[in-house]
Amino acid sequence: MKRAVRFAICLAAGALFSPDALADTQTLHLHGVVQAFDGNTLTIKADSGKTALVAILPQTRIVRSWIMMLSDLKAGDYVATLSMADPKGNLHVQSVRVLASALSSNDEGQYKLESNPARIVTNGTVSAVSLSSSTLSIVFHGAGGDGATSCTGRAPPGSAGCTGNADLLIARGVPIIAVTNGDTSLFRLGAIVSVSATSDAASLLTASSVSVEREGKLPQ
Repeated sequence: MKRAVRFAICLAAGALFSPDALADTQTLHLHGVVQAFDGNTLTIKADSGKTALVAILPQTRIVRSWIMMLSDLKAGDYVATLSMADPKGNLHVQSVRVLASALSSNDEGQYKLESNPARIVTNGTVSAVSLSSSTLSIVFHGAGGDGATSCTGRAPPGSAGCTGNADLLIARGVPIIAVTNGDTSLFRLGAIVSVSATSDAASLLTASSVSVEREGKLPQ
């Protein structure tokens, strides 16, 4: 379960941006504890026990992420979800990301995931949470015109579009990850991080994203 949650946190962070991959580099993921940061290089003791040095660039995406419970969600939270439909059409949540603010208008709505049409994206604002039925209700703007009887698709740029509602079933154990923007001040001794990095031909590591899962010690 811990490994699955760590993977979900990496996905939550990675979903906020899409760095270009170069042909002569490979992407790898590190999870471990911060040992030091000198302003340019992050020193991490990985879960394997090995020490890794990772370059941090101005364009490196840094986020703070943490695990939430369904009971922590409230009306007004903005969420990005992935679900799969059962034979009756009920949507069962696979993952939830709780964001500090709404996504761009191109991302809000309800639509099939391009890379896997069996998964349904529902991005919008929480309208209700039912702990008794394990249901997450979301209101979103879709592609149809105002007053459309059935509202799906992405909200059109520059327009509110139609208003849709979705009730999603969320089972115990489904990862709910809160994600907010962060900066290098989070790279304190003892912080637990997940890093997506590229390795070049010389095996030098450069971070494309860093997700801080637990904050480290404040400087004395």
